[in-house]
Amino acid sequence: MTENIKDALSYAVELAGKEKKIIRSETGKEYFDSNEYDLQELNPRKYAPILELQTLKSLVDYLKSDNDFISDRKLVVVVDSFQKVSVYDQVDFENGKRPQLVSVKATVPVIPFSNWRDQEEFNIMLQSMFINDADRNLVLDFASHLKIEKGAEVQDNGVSQMATVRDGVASLAQAKTPNPVTLRPYRTFNEVEQPASQFVFRVNKSANLALFEADGGKWKLDAVKSISDYLKTELANNDKITILAKGEKQHDTTTIQQL
Repeated sequence: MTENIKDALSYAVELAGKEKKIIRSETGKEYFDSNEYDLQELNPRKYAPILELQTLKSLVDYLKSDNDFISDRKLVVVVDSFQKVSVYDQVDFENGKRPQLVSVKATVPVIPFSNWRDQEEFNIMLQSMFINDADRNLVLDFASHLKIEKGAEVQDNGVSQMATVRDGVASLAQAKTPNPVTLRPYRTFNEVEQPASQFVFRVNKSANLALFEADGGKWKLDAVKSISDYLKTELANNDKITILAKGEKQHDTTTIQQL
């Protein structure tokens, strides 16, 4: 019996401990005391879902519109990377947040750099995922005429290679692989110029081909600057927008107006 009374008293104390109180702050906000150390606001401010877009043009159209009273608000547009742009509202100091309004992510192909491809796959990749320019056509021509027969060798000095290519209808000739080559793959938003960068073009003994990036990622900074410049031009008449670009040098940061 004594044990039952003890359990009953313990249960009563536990219930009393769980009887939390609503605490009101000086500003009128109400909090629920969940564990005496973690106050949870009962009715926190609600924010609209982030608008998700895929093109810079759609972002510009939205910022120029009067939807959501967007034209009357001071905004920060951040070029996060060569494939992403974010738009933020003014800081909500009361709640300690900077609400994100828009997220723009580019839709670009996944290009298999540093992977060996057979001639057909490599040629399709070049024609469908790269801008048509001089070096692309040079690599495409070489890849299309490449022929490595059983027992043949690819001569390699570590910088350039010599391989057999078709020269005319029946004759074959030795040709040096073009290296390095400057190419412009589709890697960022279509509204801006695709950044050019250098690649090492390689052929293996099985006549498989590959492209290896060789500019240390500089093209990413070029793309970010192009996106920033595009937005600065398109939104030049809006003095309530600040445009910031991650990765750019300090003096290149585009600012239409400081908040």
